[in-house]
Amino acid sequence: MAISYKDIRNERQWKAMTGLSQLEFTSLSSAFGIAYEQISGIALQQGAANLGKEVVLNSYADCLFFTLFELKTAQSFDCLGVLFNMDGSSAQRNFVKYLQVVEVALQQQGALPRRSFSGLSDFKKYVQGEEELIVDATELRTQRPAANQQQQQRYSGKKKHIR
Repeated sequence: MAISYKDIRNERQWKAMTGLSQLEFTSLSSAFGIAYEQISGIALQQGAANLGKEVVLNSYADCLFFTLFELKTAQSFDCLGVLFNMDGSSAQRNFVKYLQVVEVALQQQGALPRRSFSGLSDFKKYVQGEEELIVDATELRTQRPAANQQQQQRYSGKKKHIR
């Protein structure tokens, strides 16, 4: 592997490369291994042996580092492939596969926020003890309707121009 978590020398680099401290990474790596075996039904090393060829990401820590590095740095899959000594399509396939494992591992550790609620009262109950609430939202563009009446219904009022 061209880039490795073994090359990280201090906590600042751990945070820059993975978003986690070394201790957090080690803890999540153990949970990642358990989640991987639950999802695939086979240990990573056994799966690699069944393939009969050498794999680049040959430990749970390697797979976790690969996934967290992509999430933290947002490389294109072609660049990620170069950094991890694989082709771009393999980088994309591995990322999708291991991202699912990370999600299951975090869920099993109780580290994921709840993502759906049955209603407003359920949401209020969930956040009632929190001092601060941060919402990550993006306004998406939509196709402008041709009919004037539909345009007026969809207008948000945000883009008022002074003439």
